[in-house]
Amino acid sequence: MSQRIGFAGLGLMGSRMARNLVKKGFETTVWNRTAARSAPLAAEGATVAATPRELAERSDVVVACVADPPAVERLVFADDGLIHAVKQGFRYLECSTVSPETTKRVQSALRAKGGDALEAPVTGSKNGADAGTLLFMTGGPRAVHDELMPVMMAMGTKAIYCGEMGQGSTMKLIGNHFISLMLEALAEGVVVGRKHGLPLETILEVVQASGFASPYFAFKGAAIGKRDWSEHFAIDLLVKDQTLMLETAAAARVPMPGLAAVREVFQSARAQGFGREDICAVVKTLERAAGESA
Repeated sequence: MSQRIGFAGLGLMGSRMARNLVKKGFETTVWNRTAARSAPLAAEGATVAATPRELAERSDVVVACVADPPAVERLVFADDGLIHAVKQGFRYLECSTVSPETTKRVQSALRAKGGDALEAPVTGSKNGADAGTLLFMTGGPRAVHDELMPVMMAMGTKAIYCGEMGQGSTMKLIGNHFISLMLEALAEGVVVGRKHGLPLETILEVVQASGFASPYFAFKGAAIGKRDWSEHFAIDLLVKDQTLMLETAAAARVPMPGLAAVREVFQSARAQGFGREDICAVVKTLERAAGESA
């Protein structure tokens, strides 16, 4: 591939996404705040940059998958941030789940230096990142979406153009709002069912045979059944996204009472020490509230 790709953020999702870029033949440079995480990709052929600025200097496109808006601010605007190496034609692909205001600010700064940005948050969990089957939700110029399709399709199988900058981020937050309420419903139902002698397997069989079936219920229900809390999407990160969604809604004067209540359940899970566990571990908080051991 002729484009030189930089990848910033080698966590649970980013490390897998960057690996697919290397596998698909892109000349790939990586940077991570904790430098040791770059070593496995370096062994597979990636170059390691010491700073975000160096990452941008070595790249035509920088893909970012970092934890939150402060991490994006550090990546882009710090003294050694990538903004200081942006040149004409430079492209930035924001795959992190952040606020619409964050992506708009980054795009404005890049455009002032001759570059441009596309927000492209993803869904598909670590399994999709590993398999290269992620879904991208993009916001920004349609021409930049089209230009960066080969890069996205090295990591995923579909990219849906949502509109102007900010609309991709909003769509991702809406999606995680759905996840929050679906998982809360599943977890509450599992605990109530157990109290009344209904096996989890029966609950899932009925749900999956109904009009409200979802692959998500099967995925998370199976994990709850096995008491498997290994991280696909951490409770800490979902609470961050719930907070971003509530802030985005508040800015538009839209009430979200359901999400506000559900966030408090997930906040309780964090307080009980489950923050780095997968989001399905929230069931343990509900079990404790119902008088069961977690």
